[in-house]
Amino acid sequence: ATGARRTTLADFKSPGDELTGVHYLRNVKDADGLVESMQHAKTAVCIGGGYIGMECAAALQMNGLDVTMVFPEEWLFSRLFTQEIASFYENVYTEKGIKIVKQVICTSLEGDDNGVVKRAVLNNGTVIDCDLVVVGIGARPNVDIFQGQLELLTGPPGGIKVDGHLQTSDENVYAIGDVAAFPQKLENGTLTRQEHVVNCRQSAAHAMSSAMGEKVGEYEYLPFF
Repeated sequence: ATGARRTTLADFKSPGDELTGVHYLRNVKDADGLVESMQHAKTAVCIGGGYIGMECAAALQMNGLDVTMVFPEEWLFSRLFTQEIASFYENVYTEKGIKIVKQVICTSLEGDDNGVVKRAVLNNGTVIDCDLVVVGIGARPNVDIFQGQLELLTGPPGGIKVDGHLQTSDENVYAIGDVAAFPQKLENGTLTRQEHVVNCRQSAAHAMSSAMGEKVGEYEYLPFF
C-alpha cells in the first residue's frame, strides 16, 4: 500500500517548479500553504484540467482571484467526462469568469528577482501573468522499490499487476489502493488502476479477506466519481 506521489513539472523538465507561489495539493500541509498564498495573490493559473485543477480553479475564483486554466486535452476532465458533460462544466466555469485554454502545455514558469512566480509560458507562445500557480497533472504509483521483486506494468495504467484476489506475482504479497492494477470485470478483465479513496478502502478489506483464506471471490470495483 505504497500509494502514489504527485507528478511535477520537473518530471517533464519544465523549469520554474521551485518558484515561490507554485503549489501542488497532496496533503494538509500543501493545502495550508495554498490557502496562505491565496491571501496575497490576485491572478492564478491552474495547470491541469482534472479533479485538482477544477476544484482549485473554482475555489480560487470564489475567493476573488482572476483564474486561468490550461491543459493539453480537448476538454475538461477528459479521463472521466464525455465531451457533452465537459461542455456543461466549461460553460459554468467561463460564466463565472474563469478563462479556459485547451490543448496547450505549460513549458515553463518564470519568476522575479526574488524567486516568486510571475508568468506561465505555454507551448503556443502565450505568456500568462500570474502570482500563484496550482499544478494538478496527475500522480505516479510508488512502485520503484519493488523492481525485480514483483511484476510491474511498464505501460498504462502502471502499478503492480495483481489478480482478482489482489495477489501479486509473489503469492505472499498483496497490493492495494493506488498501486494495484487489477482486472476490471466490467471491461473483460482489462487491467485498471483506481486512485480513489473508496477503492483504497475496499481493496484493503478484500485483500485481507483473500489472504486469510476467506471465500470472497474476485475483487469487483465499480469506478464512480
